[in-house]
Amino acid sequence: MDTKIKNRNTNNSSDNLYKKINDINREKRKEEEKNNVKKRTQNIIIICLILIFIGFANFYSAILRFESNIVFNKILKHLLIFSLSVACFLISSKINFKIFKARRIRYGFLVLGIFTFLIVAYFPNKDIFPIINGGKGWLRIKGFSLQITEIFKIAYIIMISSLLARGKDDDSEIQVGKNAVSIIIYATIFGFLLTFSLKDLGTAIHYIIITIFLLFLSDLKDKLVWTLVGFGFIFLSSATFLFYKFGESFGYKHHRLKIFVDGILENTYDRVEAYQIYQSLVGFGTGGLFGKGYGNGVQKYSYIPEVETDFAISTFGEEMGLLGMILILITFFILFILIMNVAENSKSYFGKYLAAAIGGYFITQTIINIGVAIGLIPVLGIPLPFISSGGSSLLALSIAMGLVININNSKLKDLEG
Repeated sequence: MDTKIKNRNTNNSSDNLYKKINDINREKRKEEEKNNVKKRTQNIIIICLILIFIGFANFYSAILRFESNIVFNKILKHLLIFSLSVACFLISSKINFKIFKARRIRYGFLVLGIFTFLIVAYFPNKDIFPIINGGKGWLRIKGFSLQITEIFKIAYIIMISSLLARGKDDDSEIQVGKNAVSIIIYATIFGFLLTFSLKDLGTAIHYIIITIFLLFLSDLKDKLVWTLVGFGFIFLSSATFLFYKFGESFGYKHHRLKIFVDGILENTYDRVEAYQIYQSLVGFGTGGLFGKGYGNGVQKYSYIPEVETDFAISTFGEEMGLLGMILILITFFILFILIMNVAENSKSYFGKYLAAAIGGYFITQTIINIGVAIGLIPVLGIPLPFISSGGSSLLALSIAMGLVININNSKLKDLEG
């Protein structure tokens, strides 16, 4: 009997020891996970600041051609936009992102988007809602311009992410087909408004690309996704062909597509018909391996239009060379991977889709802009994240990155809870 009691005590001691070891290991894993979350937040902020610094340095180099008072005013305006962007980042990083998955928020964004786009498109006062490069979508007040369609990308991303997460976080039964149909309806509405009401084909294409990117990461069946993409490809190909043949009334947008297609098919991609791309390629080519050195580029001296915005990467490539381009591309890729890691580690389906959509928004915008600058994609008027000087783009990106930090830190709250 004494032996049995002794064995029982020994077993209890062993069980207690194993329990203590498991508790210690569990705490260690939790601490490691917390540290990983904190490091991810720090790394995202650091990479964003590095890209913003590069963008400002590139912007300063591009405006050196102006007189000192103009340079001062441009820098002052840039710093004001940066301050607003920091405020937007802090706000979006603190508000609980889960409130955006509510149906009333989705419907609110839908109604707000339709109403705003129609107002911008058909408001008679062209001073408030100007036509820039043949397209609409801008709000201008006392010298300050805001591209509404760029800012609204964040709302669109939230809506699509909310649709894909519908029925998952609350374990309710929502048919996959219903979500797919809803996404098609939303994409069609905003694609139609952007293309035909606002005459902004480039932004419409970007909205659709973001949607496709997110569909491939969703739990929709591959067959359904490929079917949707196939129909979308057929529709876009047909629309592009018709636009190429009969779209003269769209003015310069038709000309952009025509010179791109003719340049590929008939080898007429020259300095006369494709002046911007031609000069951009000259800038990249003369930059060589190591570049001409900071501030020494010449394409910014009225050779390339939009050198501070859509073609900012051309100045960077000319002055920093191939080596600089490789380094900045690596930086973009690292940030994309960090964002996708946030998506992968989120416990909320809405958080997963929202972070992934922001990753898609960021990387596709990067690919489109650089693709345009090197002549692989028609000119679409899409800015390069953090590098182009567009204030609307920086504001939208700041909100987006704040949401990513928000999603990432939510896991930290779960671990601490």
